[in-house]
Amino acid sequence: MEGMPADDIPAATPRSADSAGYWYPDAGPLTSERVRAVAVLRAVRRFRAADVAMRIRARSGMDMNDTDMVALRHLIAAEERSESMGPKDLSVLLGISSAATAKLLTRLEGAGRLRREPHPTDRRAQVLHATRRAQDDIKRVLGAAHQRMLAAAERLTAGEQLAVVRFLDELSGAMDEPVAAGHPPGGTAPTP
Repeated sequence: MEGMPADDIPAATPRSADSAGYWYPDAGPLTSERVRAVAVLRAVRRFRAADVAMRIRARSGMDMNDTDMVALRHLIAAEERSESMGPKDLSVLLGISSAATAKLLTRLEGAGRLRREPHPTDRRAQVLHATRRAQDDIKRVLGAAHQRMLAAAERLTAGEQLAVVRFLDELSGAMDEPVAAGHPPGGTAPTP
């Protein structure tokens, strides 16, 4: 894992002898609770690294970039919810300009992964659909990993599942907080 601080490198077992670590500010004496809490955050970091690696392999296997993959994921999810999605909706979800969205749609359509249809009530608008090929490709590349992930979650007890959901929701909320004073965006504020 080149270019990552030593604290980011996945470890087989949590290290307790290195205090709280670079990313976690000293908040008093080192306690067993603190060591366990940092071990949890390191496990989250290992999961994030594994998730990124899995997505890189998937994109490579489908010859797509990250934005293409995320766009298809949003289109498939919208169809599963029986919701229509147009170019503007996708642009907002991806946080990219309308020009970048137009290029993305042209690229996905050219690769046979996207189909555009006229909107049923607004003749000026379009409805976007992931093609069956795109859905099959994603299932082929990510399906086994998703099954293993589901199996891991199913092995937890009901109480453990609730605890994990609560923790991850709290962690998401903590990450959504504005950047702390004195830590400019892109600065060195601690992250899990």
